[in-house]
Amino acid sequence: MDFHNEYQYAATPEAVFAMMSEPEFIREKLKATEALEYDVVECAATPDGAFRIVTTRTVQADIPSFARKIFKPTQAMKQTEDWSAATAASREATWSIEAKGVPVTTGGTSRLEAADAGTVQHIVGSIKVKVPLIGGRLEKFVYDQAAATMQKEHEFGQQWLADHA
Repeated sequence: MDFHNEYQYAATPEAVFAMMSEPEFIREKLKATEALEYDVVECAATPDGAFRIVTTRTVQADIPSFARKIFKPTQAMKQTEDWSAATAASREATWSIEAKGVPVTTGGTSRLEAADAGTVQHIVGSIKVKVPLIGGRLEKFVYDQAAATMQKEHEFGQQWLADHA
């Protein structure tokens, strides 16, 4: 299942990226999305001007009956974001999420770009579940969970920018 979500921020791309790459923000964002456990494993610039963020988190979900043989109510995940060096108009990343012990592959790109009212973030991704017969239903379930988390992260980010302006 492929997706493309867009989120607006009333701040410059530089300010949005500064927020997204701040370890304190990342920890508070993970807490706000109700992660049971979380850690910022890596959050640092690379010598070429790029930036890497690696986080781990354990989340809880209400698993529908058709998915209970595949997913546990609590799931540990590792997220990696590799951001390119900033250009004049945008900053891009590749990202992936590894869920431990489940046949799910999730990854894609994220791009921050200037817009009239500030910044738009494009998150493009793909979710693949390698389970015969119900893989498509499982992909939709994973997307619904991810979309709810992305929305919470965006709302938290908007509030953070307002509070820290």
